[in-house]
Amino acid sequence: MWLDDLRPFRPAAADPLPCATEDAYRAFGLASGVVREEVPAGLPFGRLRLFCRQDAPDAPARTVLVVAPIAGGYPFLMRDLVAALLPAAGRVGITEWPNARYLPAGAGRFGFAENCLETAQMARALAVTGPVHLVGVCQGALPAFAAACLLAEEGVPVASLSLVGGPMDPARNPTRLWKMLQERSLEALEAQVMEDVPQGLPGAGRRVFPAWRQIDTFALYLWRQSISGGDLPMRLLFDEGDDPLRFPLSRLCWTMMDVPDEFFMENVSTIFRDNALAKGTLEIGGHRVRAEALRGVLLTVEGAQDDISAPGQTEAAHDFCRAVPEALRRRVSVADCGHFGLFYGRRMRATVIPALVEAMEAGERAL
Repeated sequence: MWLDDLRPFRPAAADPLPCATEDAYRAFGLASGVVREEVPAGLPFGRLRLFCRQDAPDAPARTVLVVAPIAGGYPFLMRDLVAALLPAAGRVGITEWPNARYLPAGAGRFGFAENCLETAQMARALAVTGPVHLVGVCQGALPAFAAACLLAEEGVPVASLSLVGGPMDPARNPTRLWKMLQERSLEALEAQVMEDVPQGLPGAGRRVFPAWRQIDTFALYLWRQSISGGDLPMRLLFDEGDDPLRFPLSRLCWTMMDVPDEFFMENVSTIFRDNALAKGTLEIGGHRVRAEALRGVLLTVEGAQDDISAPGQTEAAHDFCRAVPEALRRRVSVADCGHFGLFYGRRMRATVIPALVEAMEAGERAL
């Protein structure tokens, strides 16, 4: 398949590509006597991390791929979501994107297109053993959607596609971020926020949006949440996560990584400036992303108080997917929920997880 030519997928036992060192990742801490954790394969940039249940032979033989966002935080920000999905699935994988400062230059570029292609390759690899359910979160909803479309065109449709708090159409109910990105030139933005990885690190010379700037950005966001009555400050104070002692939300949020320059700028230009996905003009690897290729279960989940992917932006995906029957569409709005509550804490476990499981079951019935 043409995907293999653009982003080769290699088993862990094969000769490694020039991939990132272990310093580039953060442990999920989910491996135990009942959960096996492994990294079965890697790609030029990311790698697939897989969690398999071993304690319940009668558990659903279901495979889920969580598509983590590349938005500053490490993929282990999705830890609570992965832990909550494990009782409902035998295998839960996650797209593990590395800290770019530990990625050698030999790994090549990693832009928005490569993000979508590697997501498609991970889903395709998991599909060898059966249907795969795709769950895209935040920015990860975009490559999840593109990957699902590309795979459907190649005769490898996903069993269900769930999009959680993602800016599928950021021009719908625009946020403060969207407005700012319309006003500033891409050249000025790149000059302001990018820098080179310093010498002495594996990624030396690579152009990145550095972690320290993203920490500053998150601090400003948290301040705005505090004065506007947002729910994140209370979530940090009264932690409802799966393991708040070892993996508190504060640690997951404040642990940031460098993001490749080309990815950040292409994500801004393609999604926030050109709105290519909503307009149907998005091309990945020379292939048009055709939303009409999707015909299976489509679930969108939004937080009613989300100020990062505002209400309406994720649900917009239903407007793109004209071939999906109404009986296979699911729309969920979580009351009194901000962005982080969609993938962390009590409300996620009580509302989002049941919606995801129901969509998966519907997708399996429709196969």
